[in-house]
Amino acid sequence: MGFKENLREEMDFQDIKPKELSEKTGISVNTLRNYINNHDALPNIDSAVKIAKVLNTTVEELVEGRKNKAEFQKSDMTGKFLSIFTNLSENDQKSVIALLEEMKKH
Repeated sequence: MGFKENLREEMDFQDIKPKELSEKTGISVNTLRNYINNHDALPNIDSAVKIAKVLNTTVEELVEGRKNKAEFQKSDMTGKFLSIFTNLSENDQKSVIALLEEMKKH
């Protein structure tokens, strides 16, 4: 798989639409759609880094894909959690941390 397939897969997994990714990266929706749908369209390094940061992944994983299936599943759960967590308010983040700490005790 190439960049566009890996990007599409990561966006699908995290349920992030091009419009939302555009708002978070500052990259136009049309440009992002070109990266997702056009075989020849690749972002410059600055755009690739912005996309990877928002998706809580690396540019390398967007280009090459994930190497190990078990690592892929574990990092996907972490990535999904981080994606949701980072979009919460500071108070909600504190509540989630408190809940996780309480769950860890049991």
